[in-house]
Amino acid sequence: MRKKSWISACVQSIQQQAFYNTYWNTFSVQPADTPKLRAQAYRLRYDVFCRENGFIDPAQHTDEYEHDEFDERATHHVMIHKQSGQVAGTVRVLLPDPDRPLTSFEMQKVCDHPLLQIENRALGLAEISRLCMAREFRRRPRDGHILPSYYEQEWNDGQDRPAAMPFFRRRIPYAPLGLMMAAYQTVLGAGLLDAVSAVDPGQFRSLKRIGMSYRVLGPRINHQGSQQPFIFNIKTALDTMAVENPECWDVVSDRGRLHRRANELSQNHWHDEIFDEVCKEMILRKLI
Repeated sequence: MRKKSWISACVQSIQQQAFYNTYWNTFSVQPADTPKLRAQAYRLRYDVFCRENGFIDPAQHTDEYEHDEFDERATHHVMIHKQSGQVAGTVRVLLPDPDRPLTSFEMQKVCDHPLLQIENRALGLAEISRLCMAREFRRRPRDGHILPSYYEQEWNDGQDRPAAMPFFRRRIPYAPLGLMMAAYQTVLGAGLLDAVSAVDPGQFRSLKRIGMSYRVLGPRINHQGSQQPFIFNIKTALDTMAVENPECWDVVSDRGRLHRRANELSQNHWHDEIFDEVCKEMILRKLI
């Protein structure tokens, strides 16, 4: 039994290593921090949200770039398909505005959940939004309107396929794992752990497949189609993913680097809660 477990562990390790290397040999992710990259992100959003799906009225964006009032202070990332140089996907992250916490996020305009309407709670959140992939990377019948499925992806780029590697043919995801990594890194870099987002309800199956844990925020909203708002804790999401889908965890956590950062923040947050203001006052009274 021990020998079998050891062999299984070795195979799992090899698969994780191969998955990680193959993924990043196929894609790269970088900040959209130049006018050219930002324009490419906006153009992809227009193609996906306006032209292809009609979730946003194209007449609102006659320049064929989808953008809004939140984009100026958002952090944007784009995913590049290395072989073609094509922008394959994009995502943006909104951090809380300390001066206007109740108007920090687009979701606060369309979702009235109390968690988003209390100042001190809003200051502890980030919003991950406008996550989408180009049509070329979500062409199968079971892919979503905005995102591809995170499982059973097939090689379709014409590259040589690794012999004796059916794992890759089944599992290499033309899906935004790298964009999730970039978004998580941005949120954690701001010292935050909790994020809100919204997806087509059909995408929850894909989120579960990669091992992500979350909680829904109230009923569905009619915003860019039927969307379900949800909240998740990055540490908890990575904890679950590490067990449920270690290959995806390897990519999203950048081989554990972001998971370690999330653990550090969680530990600091625990100390902050233990030694809150009431507790500090009691300690001071005893010391005086």
